[in-house]
Amino acid sequence: MDKKSNERWACKYTKVKAVVVEVDELIFRITNDHNIQKTKKGPLSPTSATARADAGKLDDSTDEDLLKLAKNEIIRALNLEEYEIKDTIIYDLLENGRQSLSKYQEDLLPDIYAAATKEKNGRLMKSLKNYLEQQWKVKYGSSNQWFIKFLDEYKNTVNYNSVLNRTAEYGTKYLKDCPILSIVLRLLFEGIDDKCLNERNAFDDLWYTITNSGLKSIENFSNYMNENVMLELKNTKQSVLTQALREYYRPKLFELLKKSQIPNNDNLYDLALNNVTEYGWLQGLEAVQNKIIPKYFKLLLANIPQGKHDLLECLVYLFL
Repeated sequence: MDKKSNERWACKYTKVKAVVVEVDELIFRITNDHNIQKTKKGPLSPTSATARADAGKLDDSTDEDLLKLAKNEIIRALNLEEYEIKDTIIYDLLENGRQSLSKYQEDLLPDIYAAATKEKNGRLMKSLKNYLEQQWKVKYGSSNQWFIKFLDEYKNTVNYNSVLNRTAEYGTKYLKDCPILSIVLRLLFEGIDDKCLNERNAFDDLWYTITNSGLKSIENFSNYMNENVMLELKNTKQSVLTQALREYYRPKLFELLKKSQIPNNDNLYDLALNNVTEYGWLQGLEAVQNKIIPKYFKLLLANIPQGKHDLLECLVYLFL
């Protein structure tokens, strides 16, 4: 498309906000407009999202439209538009990252396969990273505006690009069972680089510790985090890490309380969540013990997810 001639034509019409011919720019503009409309709690206007690129025309964009547009760019990067196997390959790429492409060498043109697997910032990697950024905001950030703000603040840091590259390369390998917490941890603990991940299992240790012992346990990993960031996390009541931990603990804790026949009297569930987020399972639940009938509290302790370091302490409680 001749962008300049279309811009000259479009300048006569106030409703035309921009002429876009690159997919990345199109997605960027749509995402921004979509987020603004979400903040205003209004629908995305048909005219604000209207644009044209080699991918075609998109009106009245939704979250799914954004992800579909980004996924189509991955398909085009591999020249798979006309092949049925494209869905299998794309699914594998999004689950297991670029490394999974080695299984499909016979299904791709040789020059495209070579470029896709060897180029550090080639078309495929750019497309994968673009999809991941949209997915993070749409899937995990749509109900957590603090998370979108956090991503925007970290977007221009070296570690942000490292985490994005690592996810594009290995897929969901490091996302665990709570992607939003995993992403926050990987961005905050910038000292846990590829070497630490592959040789020392540092991230697994961090994950195990913080999902069992809560926010207070991050001091054990202070050597992996910037000192100023650590101080800010300690001194901020509703830090991003606190909110991410709440996302991890909330469904598990609430299900556990219900399973243990403990009613949500006097806002007990939220009180328990605050304490478990801060101090972990055992110490956090101990803080609300006097608000729970003893036999149900023992049932609660018997059902909590146990780490190997906490098992003995839990058994002591049960036999008191």
